[in-house]
Amino acid sequence: MYPAGRAVVLLAVCSTELAGRRLTIEGRRVQAIPYGRLALLVAFVDQDTYAHDELERRRNDAAWLATEARILEHAVERMRTNGAIVPMRLLTAFPHADALEEAARESYARWSRTLTRLGGKRECALHLYTGPHAPPAGEPYLMRISGRASRTGRAPAMKAAPAVLGHAHSVWRACASVATATRRVQTGGRRGALWSAVMLVPENGVATLAAALEASAEAGALLGVTAYLEAPRAPFTFV
Repeated sequence: MYPAGRAVVLLAVCSTELAGRRLTIEGRRVQAIPYGRLALLVAFVDQDTYAHDELERRRNDAAWLATEARILEHAVERMRTNGAIVPMRLLTAFPHADALEEAARESYARWSRTLTRLGGKRECALHLYTGPHAPPAGEPYLMRISGRASRTGRAPAMKAAPAVLGHAHSVWRACASVATATRRVQTGGRRGALWSAVMLVPENGVATLAAALEASAEAGALLGVTAYLEAPRAPFTFV
């Protein structure tokens, strides 16, 4: 049953075994409702706050966006342990349940294909630095990584000493060869940043990706280069 007078935020499309599961994330109730051979991970929210015009206004509110991003991230990652799940884009909202139903009917085939294509995949964020730097942290992942990822998967242009450049390109090639898709992440001119990227890999490819980075660690250390691999996540960046 859909509560009356509420807007709906669609967080993810899931496999049917997740239907009926409920969570509370930062005070917001989240539930997976059945829809055909899928389950839809949703939260029912205030209609005024999530009206189209209000959402557009709030996109400039960094603190509010960070809360929305954390709720989406944590809900998806907690559900992911129990079945296949593909996140929706941040703030995929509908003014009422009927609008969600209409969107689900129109998108059912596409969502089913997306779940088949991405449900068993993981994305990993990789970062290569030289010299003193702070490890990646701070903002929610969706803002810090997914929100800054470009569609191109080509190796980035870098400025560094020839030996460092050669090493950075070698690490890129080794890691990209494991991935089924790659997107560069804008580093925003962070000090010492050589490149950051998000790589989509099969479930069993995470260990291979980590091994590729580990194999380059000793050579990188001699050049003052450090690599970071963030924990694998659901495919937030590739939907």
